[in-house]
Amino acid sequence: MANSIADLFIKVFKLDKGEKRKKYGYFEGGLSVVINLLLFAVKFVLGSSLRSVALISDAIHSLSDVITSVVVIFGFSVAAKPADERHPFGHGRAERVATIVIACLLIVVGFEFFINGLDRFTNPIPVETNWYIIIILCLTVVLKEFLTYVSANLGKRIDSSALKAESWHHRSDALSTLLVVIGFILYRFGLYYVDGIVAMIISAYIAYLGIALIKESSSILMGEAPSPSLIDNIKTLALECGGITDVHHVHVHDYGRRLEITIHIRLKPDTLLIDAHRKASEVEACIKAEIKGAEVTIHTEPEIPLHDD
Repeated sequence: MANSIADLFIKVFKLDKGEKRKKYGYFEGGLSVVINLLLFAVKFVLGSSLRSVALISDAIHSLSDVITSVVVIFGFSVAAKPADERHPFGHGRAERVATIVIACLLIVVGFEFFINGLDRFTNPIPVETNWYIIIILCLTVVLKEFLTYVSANLGKRIDSSALKAESWHHRSDALSTLLVVIGFILYRFGLYYVDGIVAMIISAYIAYLGIALIKESSSILMGEAPSPSLIDNIKTLALECGGITDVHHVHVHDYGRRLEITIHIRLKPDTLLIDAHRKASEVEACIKAEIKGAEVTIHTEPEIPLHDD
């Protein structure tokens, strides 16, 4: 279902044309802003008319969620900037920075969940409500889950850590609202402690996700080694060009939208300089054709090394 919805959005808004990655980020961020503002307006008006503190508090929460969506839009905007004198390899890593910001907000949400859950567990107070409020909150959960699936699906399509982090933030909001609903229902049956325990468990999971996202993005920003599968793929592509006896010293630097790849290839000792240059150009073109965003530098060597590598 998530694929079908995402496909519909992509087709209607022509997200696959032009700067695909930037359009995906802008669309997700814009959609989140619109839905969160709509949720804020509806919940605030109804909460005020029904004099429901819980509904008004949830309305303020929806308004604060706009911040993370703005972070997503800003991150994709910076990442889409072309390379310049100060940033010769582009600004693609800005998405990772945005991911870390959203992950920090997730940890804050997790901490808030824990404090609220502990308070509900230690100081269970019956709360009066009505089914109108419960229905409104349930609709909020549905909309937030809708945003979760859209964000996760778009993030998976372009391998964006920022959109994946945003999807988990949407889910944390859905869980937060769901806990309010569960609390209302449990209070009616005199079960004042259960939702507090559940809230503390969920808070630990949300905080864990935030820490994991920070760890993943920080590792890449600090120059994480490429996966063995990527290295093997680069070597295979080079060897398939023919006339190459060995491929080694493969280095890959991930700049978000750009991969800087450097490899050493060995050719037969009697290879003419012009032929070595042509072979290097052929390998470069082959790798760039198969690996998106790759910029390749080739160093040629004779089959018998002149020195130890």
